[in-house]
Amino acid sequence: MARLFRRAPRQMTLPGIAAPRASKPGLRGRGPIERARLRLVTTPVTRRRFLAGTLGWVSAAVAAALGIPAAAAVVWPSFRKTSHGWSPVARLGDPEPGQPDLSVEGTPILTQFTSLVQDAYLKAEPRNTAIFVRNDGGGKFTVYDVRCTHLGCPVNYKDETSRYYSPCHGGVFDDEGRVLAGPPPRPLDRYEYKVEQGVLYVGALYQVNDQLQRIT
Repeated sequence: MARLFRRAPRQMTLPGIAAPRASKPGLRGRGPIERARLRLVTTPVTRRRFLAGTLGWVSAAVAAALGIPAAAAVVWPSFRKTSHGWSPVARLGDPEPGQPDLSVEGTPILTQFTSLVQDAYLKAEPRNTAIFVRNDGGGKFTVYDVRCTHLGCPVNYKDETSRYYSPCHGGVFDDEGRVLAGPPPRPLDRYEYKVEQGVLYVGALYQVNDQLQRIT
């Protein structure tokens, strides 16, 4: 009789990591951009992610117990925030409902993308990141980070002046992201991009100098 009431084994989880859901929300009828974002949100905890989290907790305990700063310097860089792969932004020419129309050339459009971010030993979380996308024509784009390079405040773009304005300390950038006024130390940062099968994707964030040459 004892076997009839034996509970099924529970899946192991780490603090901050929820057990995977039994099923994903329906993807039928959704566009490719929305399906990609839903997969990020509903992806179950894999063995690799579980082991990475476990290693983070063990390493933290060892470093705290031994009081060795060098241990943290060696271990924690492996668990810093990282963005995995390319993230879809929008379909070109035929945007899905709620997605931006990037067919207009020359005007920066405020939109966002969703990426999977790993923070130290915690589970990877889907996060939305705001960007400005400018269609430069001929299949070329410029993707700007919205954060001011001074203190990270989100900038606003005004069509009437073709300028980006930072709400803190009077930072002003031209339509190419160069600094025109205020304390920002460099132009607006940019994202790598690519177009595949009619969809715009963004990749790594990088910096440029005053000549708009990539420096990182």
